[in-house]
Amino acid sequence: MTDRSSFTDAQWHALTDAPVAIMLAVAFVGDHGPISMLKESTAGAKAIARPAHSGPADQLIAEIVPEAAAKEARHDAKAHKGATPNVVVDGLLSDVAAAVDALAGIPAEESAQVRQWYYDIGVAVASASKGIKPSEQELLDRLRQALDL
Repeated sequence: MTDRSSFTDAQWHALTDAPVAIMLAVAFVGDHGPISMLKESTAGAKAIARPAHSGPADQLIAEIVPEAAAKEARHDAKAHKGATPNVVVDGLLSDVAAAVDALAGIPAEESAQVRQWYYDIGVAVASASKGIKPSEQELLDRLRQALDL
C-alpha cells in the first residue's frame, strides 16, 4: 500500500497542492457572487475531506487530506497575482499535472482512485451553486484530460 514515504518532498507537495489548485481553478472560471463562492468553497472542502470512492488508495488519500485541507487558497492565488484568468487557470492545471506525474510511480489502481478523487473535487465545486456553468464544464473537461480519466 502506497503512503507518504513513496514520494519525494516535491512530489508530495504536488499531491497535496492539487486539491486546492482544482478548487481555485473551478472557482476562478465561474461567474458568481459571494454566496456562490461560499457554497463552492464549502463543497470543495467537503469533497477533499470526504472522498466519495473507496479503494486501494484510501490510506494515501487519508494522508493527503489533512495537508490539503490545511493549505490556504490565497497563497496559491497570490502566486498568480496580476495574471489573466486564462494564465491563472493554466498555471493551476499545471500544478495538477505535477500531481499526476507524481502518481505515475504507484500502482495503477491507486493512481486511478486518487485522480478520480481530484476530479470529484472539481465536480463538487462546479455543482455547488446553481448547476455547472458552460465555463465550468469546459474546465472540467480540461481537468479530466489532465487527470487522464
